Amino acid sequence: MRCGAPRLNLPPWADNYLSNAANAKAMTIDLNDPVAVLLAALQALEQAGIEAAAYGGLALAVYGEPRETKDADLAVAGVSTAQCEAALRAAGFDVILAFDRMRFGGQFVSRLTLIGGVAGSLNTADLVEPRSSRYAHEVLARSLNGSLRQQPVRVVSPEDFIVLKILATRERDLEDAITVVRSLANDIDMDLIERELEALAIEIPDHDVMGRWQRAQNR
Repeated sequence: MRCGAPRLNLPPWADNYLSNAANAKAMTIDLNDPVAVLLAALQALEQAGIEAAAYGGLALAVYGEPRETKDADLAVAGVSTAQCEAALRAAGFDVILAFDRMRFGGQFVSRLTLIGGVAGSLNTADLVEPRSSRYAHEVLARSLNGSLRQQPVRVVSPEDFIVLKILATRERDLEDAITVVRSLANDIDMDLIERELEALAIEIPDHDVMGRWQRAQNR
């Protein structure tokens, strides 16, 4: 999901981050660079023992189908936003919680604004968790090893990328889903996608899972 990297009117205490030695690592990162944000966030979570995988526009880049994106999306399961915030702070970032586990369709999304990068840059990291605990853990269990800028990265599988996009709410998410279906048609497990969507339609009955899947296929 794309949320950009807007400038914020920061509270007075935020001006003090420049003098905090714990921010030395974060200060070397251009937070306007979404790949750098993703790699740093994944590393911070891993160091804290928190499992996560790349999702969103940067996952498309790992699959070889890049599109423009300005932020970092991470799939998580069974972890609190406070734990993720603490992990990022331990890695040297100043973090502002924008919202916590807000419901978007069939997902919960938490948004953390990261500040203190090179030249005062900032960006956001979105933590995305399906509203089915079962499926959220399956997404991480099926995540794959990939790379961005010659750096290892865990990324959601193409099948789960598609399903997660169906669980989202925007028309652009349907476009992303069908882009992966068409570009990786010979390599993805359509039966797995169908099984998961049918299960999720039962587990998250207030989200039009099968209707969105049909609309994606009709594009």
